[in-house]
Order: sequence, then C-alpha cells, then structure tokens
Amino acid sequence: MSLESAVRDMLTAGATINLVPDARITHGFRLQETILPAITYELGQTALATVGSSPLRTAELRIACIADTTLDALAIGAQVRTACTEGTYDSIQFHAVTEGGFSVEPPVVADGDESEPAVYSLTYTLTYQE
Repeated sequence: MSLESAVRDMLTAGATINLVPDARITHGFRLQETILPAITYELGQTALATVGSSPLRTAELRIACIADTTLDALAIGAQVRTACTEGTYDSIQFHAVTEGGFSVEPPVVADGDESEPAVYSLTYTLTYQE
C-alpha cells in the first residue's frame, strides 16, 4: 500500500478511462519506445492537513495525458477528470480530489523525423487518510 499505488488504482478503477490501456498508465515516466496514448502521473509535496489520531494529509498530483494529437490528449483528459474522485483506493481513503488547473502542449515536430506528442497536464490536490 502506497500513495502511488492508490492513485494508479483510482485511475484504473472501473472502465472510466477506456482510451488508454491500464498497462500504459504509469508512475513517473513513459518509456519512449512504447506506443501512444499513455498516461503518466507524479506525486509532489505532501503535507499534514489536520492533527490527531488519524490525521488528514494532502499531496500534489500531476497527471499527463500523452497522445499523437491535441484532440486525443484532450479526450483522454476528459476521462481522467471523471476518474479522479474521492473514494478508497488500495486501502487509502481519498476524502477530496480537487482539480487545480491544466495546461495543453500541442505536438511539436523536432529535428529529423522525431516529433514530440501532445500533452494535456492536469494538477490535483489529494486530501487523504492512510
């Protein structure tokens, strides 16, 4: 049980995200040789939100929806927004999943035949109890 596995459980629970296979939802990185679309997520700073015998904590979450086109990345992002909700995941209870904002980076053609995919990034604040 870890916060990282709980976030993955939230993203793969049910059939909410059906545009990206579960195997391509990864923590921290995406292998460059893997096919698109993909979702990566990272957890940032955690903090104590309340004190007591079972305190609430907060954590910053960044999710990147990666696809060949901006429209595909936005479609995946819409499914991610639906999937990010309170509940118990991998025995960690998320009391609130609050969206903080988003950014969109269109695909970019690089030198030679290389290109960078489109990335739709969402940020959330998780309020959870271990």
